[in-house]
Amino acid sequence: MVRATQRLHPLDPNNPLHSTHHPHGVSQNTPLNPLNDSVVDLTHSKSSLSNGNTRPALLAGVVRSFSEQDNVYGELALINCADPDLLPHLDWQSQETVKLLRNVQRLTAPNPGLMTGPGTNTYIVGDSIAGYIVIDPGPLNDDHIQRIAQVCAGQIKMIVCTHSHADHSPAAKPLQILCQQSYGFAPPILGLASKSTARANSEFTPDQELTENERLTLGEHTLRVIFTPGHAANHLCLVLEEDGLLFSGDHVLNGSTTIVDPPDGHMGQYLHSLEVLKGLCDQYRIGYIFPAHGYVLGNEWGRAGAATEVIEHLYQHRLKREAKIYACVTSHPNGTIDDWVRVAYDDVQPSVWPIAKRSLTAHLEHLRETGKLTEITY
Repeated sequence: MVRATQRLHPLDPNNPLHSTHHPHGVSQNTPLNPLNDSVVDLTHSKSSLSNGNTRPALLAGVVRSFSEQDNVYGELALINCADPDLLPHLDWQSQETVKLLRNVQRLTAPNPGLMTGPGTNTYIVGDSIAGYIVIDPGPLNDDHIQRIAQVCAGQIKMIVCTHSHADHSPAAKPLQILCQQSYGFAPPILGLASKSTARANSEFTPDQELTENERLTLGEHTLRVIFTPGHAANHLCLVLEEDGLLFSGDHVLNGSTTIVDPPDGHMGQYLHSLEVLKGLCDQYRIGYIFPAHGYVLGNEWGRAGAATEVIEHLYQHRLKREAKIYACVTSHPNGTIDDWVRVAYDDVQPSVWPIAKRSLTAHLEHLRETGKLTEITY
């Protein structure tokens, strides 16, 4: 079954049973509290019900209005453009696909958490005639794997992994085996092999190694491969050329900023990849970004909050964070990572500082590589 709806998960901060409160407002343009994937407000800011151009949606059984300042607005704009009479449902669930466009569905894996937000988004591109390309089949979860196969009714032609982290690629092989056993065809697994810097649970070898700018064609659907190292050394993004859409994997998220965890993660590469994606969005007039976690980002091309603006906000957020880290470290050169994270990430909850230390380390390495820090040890 396909529907444009989602059911609240207990970890969703909009669920009345969830007690966590995020101290900052949410903008669908500006990345929120860095690193906090699940405890941030994933729906709307306090001013969203009355400002500017609004769109309605159903959340927790209540019809609400959302403005262009809200991080759910991109999803509403996308769905409303396809079907102006549809009232989208925003509650997260993992049992049914959400139809985002005529040729794109989203099935969210049941793996919500601090690192995954509402869960990993598996995207299914294609139609019943040409078949389907599955993007990020997700974690090892039998129910999720079965649902992907059932939705595609044996017509999966390719399985693509944006990178090899444990919430993205492990389901690829079981899904391939299930397709072979149930439908007599084993779709190839595509992606980039993990590097020697990857953690043991992120080791990955695809059936076919993708190349930069390679085009994956299926009927009327063309996905262009874009290498985007930074979050992971083998990270890639995909552009659906006919529709002007960007599948961003973990490089651009909704509701949080991406963890960059050395040595497989690299801040300099991450920032460069953001610049590449921004140029690509200009080239293809891309308005919307489909992230691996959270709602669709963006707006119609040319409008406030479209993809290039989302990426620019994220880029500037990273630079501001790095400037804050630089000021902190140079003011306290004899400090430790634990000392610096308390100051540099004083705008995030202390419970996520252990995670924040990973990106802090990546920023320190970038400051060293760019010659801004030369004598600091950590």
